[in-house]
Amino acid sequence: MEMTKGALIVFSCESKKVSVDEPFNAPDRRNRIVFEALRHAASKKIFGLAYVKKGVLYLDLKCNSESIEELVDMMPYILPGQHFSKKHWITLDISQVPSKEVLEKLIDVSYQLTD
Repeated sequence: MEMTKGALIVFSCESKKVSVDEPFNAPDRRNRIVFEALRHAASKKIFGLAYVKKGVLYLDLKCNSESIEELVDMMPYILPGQHFSKKHWITLDISQVPSKEVLEKLIDVSYQLTD
């Protein structure tokens, strides 16, 4: 699925109370990967981390820990978490996600698990 990082952030925030910031980006390192943290507006807990690495758009999401191994094995667009605990997080290669419906379900699970 083709999507820009901005469109992914807007899509991820639809019908949710969300704030977005860049907590891991030092001003002197702007030429490197820029991470956009998607947070619950009230609690400030991160439910997603959007970034582009080597021209590929990724989204890190929280996931049920008992499902991660199976999801990674069965779905080529789901990778072990790249920036948070691999036990509780997955990384999506957005270019390989088959549909917006699948993406929406995974985002919603992460949002609920971090609430």
